Amino acid sequence: MIRFKETLIRQSSDVIRWLDGTGREGRQNPVLNALQIDLDENLAVKGISLSHKPGVSVIWRAQLPDSEQLQRTEQPGRAAETQMARPAETPYQLKGTVSDPAGQFNPRTFITDCGNNSYPQIALYRSVVGTRLSQNKSLQGRLRYQKQADESEARPASWALVTLRVNLAATGDSYIFNAQADIDGFFQIPVTRLSVAMLTAGFSAELSVKADKTQAGGMFPDPDQMTAMRIALAGSGVFADTLTVLAESKNQRLKLGFVADETRVSTLELKSP
Repeated sequence: MIRFKETLIRQSSDVIRWLDGTGREGRQNPVLNALQIDLDENLAVKGISLSHKPGVSVIWRAQLPDSEQLQRTEQPGRAAETQMARPAETPYQLKGTVSDPAGQFNPRTFITDCGNNSYPQIALYRSVVGTRLSQNKSLQGRLRYQKQADESEARPASWALVTLRVNLAATGDSYIFNAQADIDGFFQIPVTRLSVAMLTAGFSAELSVKADKTQAGGMFPDPDQMTAMRIALAGSGVFADTLTVLAESKNQRLKLGFVADETRVSTLELKSP
């Protein structure tokens, strides 16, 4: 009796890593939600398909030149190491949109370079509903663009990116926290890993914002294409690159904010540099 062993060689083109960009920078965790990913119909490369696993999407390609084939069947027999080696692939650009049917993460568009298992990383930001807040250590507000003469009311800064930098006086350590506003410009930044004791010992903090003024609220944004804005408390007219964040102790709780009244959600105005 003659036995044959056939080896199927199939290699992925690349693997996209979806990361949670909300909260403390440098501590991004994989996004484990079941995401909806739609690729652009006008991609320069054809024959691309995705398979999804928690936190990643694997890219498969069916149409490549013979010298770059990542999927092929060898002749009967055990494949040698050289036959199983991954061919070099011409890099390409991948475009698309990603959304979370569960609503815990904001939707976004993306453009990333792929090929040769370069493992691109794409950040998603939590929605207001999906954000986990600390009762004593969070910062929230609303963002809108400076009202123009031809506008009846100021437009919300939909999907703007908000960054909070906290510098601790006692240790000299610096921490950065990120969040994304919703379609109405409302944002919540969870300030995790900082105890009330750390903050009461003294700190300085500044807020900065990136946005895209051409971005309509009903369209998917691309956070990576947003640019820095100047920011001011609503009505003050004093714009700067950053805005100072203050702390106030009331009822044995420490609140971060822009005004003395802790019950008020501050409205901030943005304009281009």
